[in-house]
Amino acid sequence: MLSYLIRRSALLVGTGAAGLILIFVLLRLLPGDPANALLSATATPAQIAAARAQVGSDQPVLTQFTNWVGGLAHGDLGTSFTSGRDVASEISSRLTVTLPLTLIAFTFALAAAIPLGYAAARWRKGTIGAAISAFLQIGIAIPVFWIAMMGALVFGVHLKWVPASGFPPEGWNSPLLAWTALILPAATIAFVSCASLTRYTRAATLDVLQADYLAQARALGQSKTQAMLTHGIRNACVPVISVASIELATTFIGAVVVEQVFALPGLGSMLTLAITQHDFPSIQGVLVVSTALVLLIGFAADVLQRLIDPRLRNSLSGGYQ
Repeated sequence: MLSYLIRRSALLVGTGAAGLILIFVLLRLLPGDPANALLSATATPAQIAAARAQVGSDQPVLTQFTNWVGGLAHGDLGTSFTSGRDVASEISSRLTVTLPLTLIAFTFALAAAIPLGYAAARWRKGTIGAAISAFLQIGIAIPVFWIAMMGALVFGVHLKWVPASGFPPEGWNSPLLAWTALILPAATIAFVSCASLTRYTRAATLDVLQADYLAQARALGQSKTQAMLTHGIRNACVPVISVASIELATTFIGAVVVEQVFALPGLGSMLTLAITQHDFPSIQGVLVVSTALVLLIGFAADVLQRLIDPRLRNSLSGGYQ
């Protein structure tokens, strides 16, 4: 297990380094100079040169990259070109909205997907299985932003059960208002995530229900439920954990999109504003934090799989399957 952790940590570091290079290079391939964020349409050549020197775009690309990575090594994500605020502080403030929204939505989705997936597999030939399969098709086919807009229109505007958009100006100092503002966005994301998770939970449960060891447990006198609890859950969990980690990362990205529909002051609005203003430090900061979270989720899922399944933990090959 220790050797696996070392190899997997090395892979995490290597993937993270590749991600940093891609983020930096792809942004520099976009048309326009970062200094444009500080300039008006009537800027003089002297003003342009001063702005380029201020943002560092007059330096060689390699120098810009090493300066950026050096700042990251010290926890410095830079300073916004437009607002002048520290990017790390701004992201920390925005994460107080995005992270709770992601975790709430994923928790709801996972809590619903596990029993639904089991029921869909257990009664796959009956009405229950057919109804759940129909739900899966709907949830997977409909775009999350369309569900968000319809939810805001129906439950926020017409029924007025929850706020249609916005977040309290005082933030989490008014916890009731803050939680209420996240109900509809979280339900929107959870609906889509639940459909995907349920499908994979159903497939994993079907594999277990058709396994020989479960049939042997039934032959020894255990009921189907007892056999599933005793022998099936651990085996079914392994593929579900892998998919759940991907879905958690997808939920985080989905939260960034849904925030725009519900006008939440999270990473989504920060990223959108930074792109429109050509604010490179803010764009890079949001992408770096998002990439790091996604990679860490995958790392944690791989380790958890090996803790649960001794076949993976004791594998001589030590592969990343």
